[in-house]
Formats: sequence, C-alpha cells, structure tokens
Amino acid sequence: MKRCAICKTLILDSDISVTCGECKSPYHKVCWEDVGGCATYGCKAAPIPQTPNFDHLTSSGWGDEKVCPQCETSIPSSLLVCRCGARFPWADPMNADEYQRWVSDDAKRTQLRRQLVIFFILSLFAYPAPICGAIAGIQSYRFRHLLVGEVGTYLALGYGACVIGIVYSLIFILLYVVGI
Repeated sequence: MKRCAICKTLILDSDISVTCGECKSPYHKVCWEDVGGCATYGCKAAPIPQTPNFDHLTSSGWGDEKVCPQCETSIPSSLLVCRCGARFPWADPMNADEYQRWVSDDAKRTQLRRQLVIFFILSLFAYPAPICGAIAGIQSYRFRHLLVGEVGTYLALGYGACVIGIVYSLIFILLYVVGI
C-alpha cells in the first residue's frame, strides 16, 4: 500500500493516483492538483509556494473521533498526538499493528539519521573517508525507502558521503601510483 505524500492517507486501488516524474513520490490526483505539483522539498516538479487554502482542512462536525492505538481512548480525529503521548504521522485512524510498524520505522529513521550525519562528518576527513563513505552509501541505498520524502536530506547526506569517500580513494590511489 502506498500513502499520498501530501495528505498521508492510503492510496486505494479505486483512487486516481499520480506519481511524480522526478522523485517518484505517490499522490492522490486531487492532492497533486490542489498543491499544483510535487510536495517533496527540493523536487524539480514542486510548485512555486503560495498561501494555502485551509477551508478543506477543517473538521466536518459531529463524530470526528478515532481510537488511539496505544491507550485505546477516543480522541478527535484531527489530533496527531494523544494525551498518553502517542504521536501519529497522519490524521487517519491506525490500528495497533500499523502504529507499532510506524513507531518501529520511525525509530529506524532516527537511528539512520544519526548514523548518516556521523558518517558524513567523518567522510570529510581524509583517512576515514573511504570506509565511512562506503558504509554511508550502502546504508543509504539499503534503507532508501525509509529516507525518501520529508527526510530526503539524509539520503543526500549518505550519498554525498559516498561520493566524498570515492574522491578520497581516487586521490589515495593516485598518490600511491605516483609514489608520493
């Protein structure tokens, strides 16, 4: 199942969907047209920012409630945080399995972010660069599904560290061949 990168709700088979030609992010066609293009930061298909219309985001009235998957209390459906401290990535109701999967993925994302920042910083130094760059590149590629979208910056850091590591490796090889 894919989630719309704008409204964060599931894209059902019956929904008309669009995929960005540049970054491959999935969208509902209505969301794509409402925003005017891709919503991923830095994407070439992103529209020029304008003041958004918030009329369609207001609550529709009575009965707008969902059950928190962590504490099972009823909360307004528009809330992204429960009184028990549970955070939600989107306003749609989640069952306990979906919530646990999201919490697990969020913890992995946080750990990957830290690792990629550390590897990028270490790749700026000559001697650890080839190893740290290779590790950052491999990690970025293996977990790219977790790092796309709103955390694409960290994906760029990982690939950037890999490129820096390759450049330092080539410099070391040239220095070795020349005999310096």
